[in-house]
Amino acid sequence: METLGITLFRVVAGMGVLLVIMLAIGRRQLGELSSFDFLTSITIGAVAGALIVDPRIELASSLIALLALGGMQLVFGWLSIKIRPVNHKLNFKPLVMVQNGQIIKESLRKVHMPVETLLQLLRERDVFDITVVELAVLEPHGRLSVLKKAEHLPLTPCQVNFNVTPNSVLVPVILEGKLQERVLADMGLSPQQIEEFRCQHVSTINNVFIAFMDQDKRLHVIHDDARECNVFLH
Repeated sequence: METLGITLFRVVAGMGVLLVIMLAIGRRQLGELSSFDFLTSITIGAVAGALIVDPRIELASSLIALLALGGMQLVFGWLSIKIRPVNHKLNFKPLVMVQNGQIIKESLRKVHMPVETLLQLLRERDVFDITVVELAVLEPHGRLSVLKKAEHLPLTPCQVNFNVTPNSVLVPVILEGKLQERVLADMGLSPQQIEEFRCQHVSTINNVFIAFMDQDKRLHVIHDDARECNVFLH
């Protein structure tokens, strides 16, 4: 039992430090990490894993190592923002892969990418005919940005001088039978209006799974008893 307790404590301590590091670094997906961030993240994971599974490793030293690695990541992240040359050294530059329907072989060699992989990335961007591509750029995070030639771009309402209604954003104001008063207040409703809304829907709120409200204060309600309509008949 003592060994189990020590292991659980090491797990909580290690994961707690990892959570602090993650919150300090901010919201970034794996593909958005620089090479240095990626290597540091792998090292942090290795240290944390060793800390949890190997009781011979000193807890304090491992936690200090995790904090030091997280601090390095923060410092280099700050430097890459404030000092542009550092950012250029720590991150790959965007690379033109296709220009005016022509594949740039030199770019393929630089990133060690087979032409089949490039064609696959183009298909993922709904491009099956390379001649319609004006520009395709491989971004530092590994994704391919594609600009089609003007004649192959879809028309937009402004190009045909067509008036459209503004987009409607639906905000959840009832979640599983609970009125979200803070959300209603953020939408501009006064406390008196919120209370009137509650009184108006008091008999139905408990039976609502989720209800949305748009900018015009219109509701779209999904009830708890919603069922599949069996539209897929095989």
